[in-house]
Parts: sequence; C-alpha cells; structure tokens
Amino acid sequence: MNLTVPNLTIVCMIVSCVIAFGLPILLALYFHKKKGEFIPMIVGIAVMFVFVFTLEAAVNQTIFKSAIGETIRNNKILYAVYGGLMAAVFEECGRWIAYRTILKNRIGNDSNALMYGVGHGGCEAIMIVGFMMLNYITISIMMNKGTIGETLSQLDSATLAKMQLAMQTLSTTPSYVFLLSGVERISALMAQVSLSVLVWFAVKFKHKKYFFLALLFHFVMDAGTVLLRSQIDSIILVEVFIFVVAAMIVFVAYNVWCHFHTTSIKK
Repeated sequence: MNLTVPNLTIVCMIVSCVIAFGLPILLALYFHKKKGEFIPMIVGIAVMFVFVFTLEAAVNQTIFKSAIGETIRNNKILYAVYGGLMAAVFEECGRWIAYRTILKNRIGNDSNALMYGVGHGGCEAIMIVGFMMLNYITISIMMNKGTIGETLSQLDSATLAKMQLAMQTLSTTPSYVFLLSGVERISALMAQVSLSVLVWFAVKFKHKKYFFLALLFHFVMDAGTVLLRSQIDSIILVEVFIFVVAAMIVFVAYNVWCHFHTTSIKK
C-alpha cells in the first residue's frame, strides 16, 4: 500500500493541533489575569476525567453490551437522544458537584467559573483532538517518507487492518475536514466555558433554572450534532449548527454573568 498524505492535509492537522493545545492555555492565562485561580481549572480537568472518560464511559460500555444498547445503536434518533442526554447529565452534574464541594470556598470569585470551564473544555479539546492530530501527523509523515512499512510489519492482523484503514482515510479525506476539527474545538470550548458560568451562578445564588438550562443547551448541542451527522453529508453544515448553538449559550451566559457578577460585586 503506497499511500501518501497531501502536505495541505498535514498543515490543517497541525493548525487543529495548535488550536486544541494552544487555545486552552491562552484562555487560562487570560482569565488568570482577570483574577481566576488555577485550582478550579485543575478541578475542571479532573471532573472531565472522572465523570466523562471514566464514569460515563463505563455506563455506556455496560448499556451498549445489553439488548437495550443494541436497540439504541440501531435507531439514529434514539442514539442521538441517548448520547446527548448522557453527555449533558454527566458533565453538568460533575460541574454542580464540584462547585458544591471542592470549590465551595472559591465560589465568591466568579472568574473561577471561567477557569473551571477552560480546564473542563480544554481537557476535552486536548484528549479528543490534540492527541488524535498528533497521532495523525506522525503517521502521515511516516507515510510520506516511506518509513511506515517497518511499523506495519510489527502489527497483528487486526491492528494492521485498522492502521491500513486509517492510512486510506488520511490519504483520501479532503484537507479542510481536518481543519474543521480545530474549528469545532473553538465552538466547543466557547460552550464549555459558558455552561460552566451558568452552573456556577445556579450554585452560587441557588437558581436551579440555570442548571437545567445548561442541561438543555448541552443536550441540544450534542444530540443535534449526532443526529445531523447521521442525516446529512455536509460536515460544514454540522459545524455551522455547533457554532450557532455555542453562540446562543455564550449569549445567555454573558447576560447571566453581567447580571449576577455585578450583583455579587455590589454585595
């Protein structure tokens, strides 16, 4: 299999990788200048690992091994609803619990909501896109240099088949698709920071409606994304949907921030 990856594709991967790693760092430094603390950011990272990559993943694995899971998997609407609901419940409940426990003594500093959001969303960006792009870049360079053969010779048949499929995908997928992965992380990080703000003020001022609003927004974004990807071929339209929903969340969170942050200062 003598496949190569276009240089433009590799450039797009690099850009997405830089976004995934760099944007969270830049935002963390910026919010830190606004009096945000690094502890909430670390807590956000921990919550992502515990509630999403561990607990949610374990529940999903259990459910999809059952007959119910098979039914969900074979129905696009059910699959989208299930995915959106699980993501919303685990992530927003993780925020709620973290704010009520570990961060309860830091709830007076509203900038910590932003730092938490950067940790939560930044971890997601790095784990989902950052490391994936690093892996793709490495494979692409090896393919173009003709040194991938030695690696392939050391793989078992099952892994080899997966690697060959990945190589085929890297070679034939339009370059802009890899760039959109980074663009999507911008929208997702906007949403994650804003959702963190909504839950923050829900906990701080005991306004549970903002918690349920965060649940709703999160569900709509994730379920809508899964459903659209299963129904339409245009990845650009999917990314437009994600951006529009993220912008709505930012707008609502900004207005909530302006109202409650001013109130907290006056107090």
